[in-house]
Amino acid sequence: MNITGNTIFIAGGTSGIGLGLALRFQSAGNRVIIGGRRTELLEQIAAEQPGIETVVIDTADFLSVAERTVTTNLLGPIRLIAAFTETLATRPNAAIITVSSGLAFVPLPLTPTYNATKAAIHSLSRGIRIQLADTSIQVIELILPAVRTTLMGQQDSERAMPLEAYLDETMTLLQTQPDADEIVVDNVRFLRDAETNGNYQHILALLSSH
Repeated sequence: MNITGNTIFIAGGTSGIGLGLALRFQSAGNRVIIGGRRTELLEQIAAEQPGIETVVIDTADFLSVAERTVTTNLLGPIRLIAAFTETLATRPNAAIITVSSGLAFVPLPLTPTYNATKAAIHSLSRGIRIQLADTSIQVIELILPAVRTTLMGQQDSERAMPLEAYLDETMTLLQTQPDADEIVVDNVRFLRDAETNGNYQHILALLSSH
């Protein structure tokens, strides 16, 4: 992926990692559009961040917590990929960036549905990468570590990676590894490679104790 001169759409870009990446991509010379559910928050971001464009989207409905998690984390990306693929295929050097998690590889027992959606995103990314191999679309999977955002109340967690440090490393990897299928920062490597390295049961036991 060339990280400058693109038009980039980030769904769920109103806070945390999504907004952080939006600002980084904008400063790298891209046109950035962010999507979210809350109109007032989108309007605030547009006012505070000149040049950032916004659009209201909502891939969820009034469902139970588990169903809403599946709708947002899995069905949402599937719907967006389906909506944009035909247009992206007409563009040179297009890219779809999916967002999974280290918990796709070793689950946190406290959040089984979240883990399952991220494992599904990993599998989805691999599948569509093969399906789109003959097109101009690159499929890149961001495998997230724990990051200090409000997701799961980790904004003050010493175990989580500072947001700016995550953004720095991710942007560097995108720039220095333009053909990468996966962007894996050092803080999530122990989860991504747990099974390969024979550490799966040990790490699962550690996560089970939290």
